[in-house]
Amino acid sequence: MVTDLRRIFSALVTPMRDDESIDVEVLRELVERQIARGVEGFYCCGSSGEALLLSLDERSDVVRAVVDQVNGRVPVIAHVGTIRTRDAVSLARDAADAGVAAVSLIPPYYYNWTSDEVTRYYQTVLDAVPLPVLLYNIPQFTGITFDKHTARDLFGHERLLGMKHTSHDMYALERMASAYPDKIFFNGFDEIYLSALAAGATATVGTTVNLQVELFIRVRDAFARGDMAEARRVQSQINDVVETLVAHGVFQSAKYLSGYDGVPTGPCRAPFRPLSADDKVALDALWERLSDVIEQGDRLLD
Repeated sequence: MVTDLRRIFSALVTPMRDDESIDVEVLRELVERQIARGVEGFYCCGSSGEALLLSLDERSDVVRAVVDQVNGRVPVIAHVGTIRTRDAVSLARDAADAGVAAVSLIPPYYYNWTSDEVTRYYQTVLDAVPLPVLLYNIPQFTGITFDKHTARDLFGHERLLGMKHTSHDMYALERMASAYPDKIFFNGFDEIYLSALAAGATATVGTTVNLQVELFIRVRDAFARGDMAEARRVQSQINDVVETLVAHGVFQSAKYLSGYDGVPTGPCRAPFRPLSADDKVALDALWERLSDVIEQGDRLLD
């Protein structure tokens, strides 16, 4: 299982209707279309999936629908992190029952938790479910930073799979990958995928994998064969997309474009602002350019 998770995972969006109810049928269709394009796994109910804007029941429903639709073809990781330990355990148990390959958790947020409290939170989940558990390092959202030293006790647990490292700190990533070579380190920022590979990451979970998995595969393949010039060129293509999404709202834009080929994914839940008409014009133009890049192989964006 550990080796099997060294893959390119889509940080799957959660399709919604205009009334903010979850559209499970569209979710299932997204899974099918992304597998057909080469997505190698799904990460459900993370930031891109609006996890903290969903109820606990909705989060479990999304995971069950994705696992059911995937039907064993690719691994599914469920993000089960939340502020209350008991809720995280409940979500993790539901995900285990659904048949996920692993669960992942952000640390508890809002309060100024001590390192011992954060460690106990993770250890409680590790003890509660018979699954690999993935730390989620995203300090810009949680205010908690994991590194070689602060996560040492957790890395010692036999079922601690590794870490989703959503941070630009490549030094910390390299030090962790070097110190814990048996763990899997997932890159979490699409714009530094190539840098993360060089620092020791062997998997990625990406918002824009929803849109451009083909380019992530090209970067990985070029890196593996030592063609760094090609890897850098394709990473630049990925970053052209990321830059545009950032300008118009990353999560809203990624969700909009995830359904661009005829699968309406709906808006993000409030308090995310809706996309404006001008936003959509810019994103429509981006999609046309990105489609050309994907179809034409090695040609770059103009």
